[in-house]
Amino acid sequence: MVISLLSIMHYTIKLSQMRIGVDLDGVVANFTKGWTEQYKIEFGKEIPESDITNWGLSKPLTHFNTELDFWNWAKDINGSSIFRNLETYENSVKVLTELSKEGHEVVILSSKPWWSIHDTLMWLGENKIPSREIHFIEDKWKVECDAYIDDAPHQIENYVREVPDKLILRFVREYNRPVKGAVDINNWMELTSLLEEHNL
Repeated sequence: MVISLLSIMHYTIKLSQMRIGVDLDGVVANFTKGWTEQYKIEFGKEIPESDITNWGLSKPLTHFNTELDFWNWAKDINGSSIFRNLETYENSVKVLTELSKEGHEVVILSSKPWWSIHDTLMWLGENKIPSREIHFIEDKWKVECDAYIDDAPHQIENYVREVPDKLILRFVREYNRPVKGAVDINNWMELTSLLEEHNL
């Protein structure tokens, strides 16, 4: 009888634990602030976040003719990539840490370029991001999770199309739009209640 009760309790705990797939740039790391501040330092032009209304960082937003030109610049900022010293968004680490302490698995899903991987791994450690599982992958939906959080329009659409039974969260930014099948999240303090509401 005791064994059965313990088994039931263990099963209930397992049901409450989730795998949460978390994007980095635009979700945990403030990529927009990082690159626009560096761009102003080097080229003298200030780009307000409100001006970044589309997914793309070349002309007319910057002077770069192509996306490749932008990334060639971003891969070497004083010896490191643009990803090396990004700030975290308010409450992002706090909420992820709380979720991790509650037994949830924080799974990092990032489509960063290969040349940024070493900087990203150092950044994750220095900012104490609570994850034991990190994937550098374009097809993020292939990594099994119960919920996914992203800001990239094409990634959100991929999730909705490929894994519509999962909780898909669009972190609202100026450069993305609502997607049918995805739930909007405006700040990190909303995350816990959204997870609870969907009974995952």
